[in-house]
Amino acid sequence: MVYLAIVLMGALPYYILFKSPKPRNALIIFSISAIGFLIYTLFPYLPKSSYNIILEAAAFATSLLTFYLSYKTTNLTRLSYYFLFLNAVSVFVLPSHIFNVYYLSVLGSAFLLYTISIKYIEIFESANFYNVKGLALKSPKLALMLRLTLMALGLYPPFSNFFSLFLGILKESANTVNYIIFSWIFFANFFMAFRIMKNTIFGAPNENIVYKDISGKTAIAMTFLLLVLALVGFSNLLEALTW
Repeated sequence: MVYLAIVLMGALPYYILFKSPKPRNALIIFSISAIGFLIYTLFPYLPKSSYNIILEAAAFATSLLTFYLSYKTTNLTRLSYYFLFLNAVSVFVLPSHIFNVYYLSVLGSAFLLYTISIKYIEIFESANFYNVKGLALKSPKLALMLRLTLMALGLYPPFSNFFSLFLGILKESANTVNYIIFSWIFFANFFMAFRIMKNTIFGAPNENIVYKDISGKTAIAMTFLLLVLALVGFSNLLEALTW
């Protein structure tokens, strides 16, 4: 069951079966990943087996492929679930209880990015972020939510994505392969998030686009989830300081 869980969480790039980045397809992928995570929490024991090396190599290859494909798209809906597949390899380098916190944090913040992509579709009629520049000047609440979400996904403190991974590095007796994977996860998440941030939040607004902002209620709901991620991150920081 644990191998099935790891595959469902993103060790293999099954997103290629969903060619269109429609919101419905993204929801299916998020649901599959969530089911995989639920199975993993019930059956977290990873037995020592030669299959582990094969699956770890496949998960790392999936992470590399996903990072490459992320630079081929500017669609926020597609990028939201790419973060899940980018990070699935972390199951092999983090203790199970820390991985649970880390992956749940990634799942939550990636789903928040998906929610923002839906707002892009409602406001700009497309989830494509490339032509929507200067968001901070025209849609400040949406820009702030997007920036904080990308900070969480990009492994910036104080969010739990960063601190749970950092705590895992401290607690895990890592070998060379594990350090390579840790370094890759930090690098890939940061640059995927930074690429989105620099291309849509900042810059001069596009005069050919009618900008609108999200409602206060939507911003409050998103802020609540981000605060939860920050509080969990603070808890991880305290654990790291007392370790």
